[in-house]
Amino acid sequence: MASTERHEQDMRQKASRALRGGVKDPIEMLRLQCLSRGASGIKGLGRAFRIMDDDSNKKLDLNEFRKGISDYGLVLEDGEELTLFKLFDKDSSGTICFNEFLSNVRPPMNKSRRELVLKAFNKLDKTGDGVITVDDLKGVYDVTKHPKYISGEWSEEQVFLKIPRILRHP
Repeated sequence: MASTERHEQDMRQKASRALRGGVKDPIEMLRLQCLSRGASGIKGLGRAFRIMDDDSNKKLDLNEFRKGISDYGLVLEDGEELTLFKLFDKDSSGTICFNEFLSNVRPPMNKSRRELVLKAFNKLDKTGDGVITVDDLKGVYDVTKHPKYISGEWSEEQVFLKIPRILRHP
């Protein structure tokens, strides 16, 4: 069994044990339900979000959210569902976008992981302005290794223009 598979299996088992332990916080319960079903990492949580997004508009309204959390085994009273929905809906738009969902459901990073991510971010942020732009990427990414560039489908400029979209929407 590969290391990644073993790690994901461990996470599922730990989440299942924690759920049996009587977790009370609804956000933690939903996080553990997602993890226990194998939704670890951004791709797995993205899959969970898309499953909940019945009309495929990349947003969850209250009804989709209610149905989705119920499908994931989280049973709450009507008032609790609305309270949880409002906690997720950071911009008070009446819907939950993927980033709002992700920021609430993904497990917090440990200290060493945060340090590693910050190092990587700082390496990419060539201008030091706290934002990774296409110009920053041009200094560190070799497009000639990108499969779409190699196949001739995309130009160098197209590769650089697509990367930020890919990073925003896993």
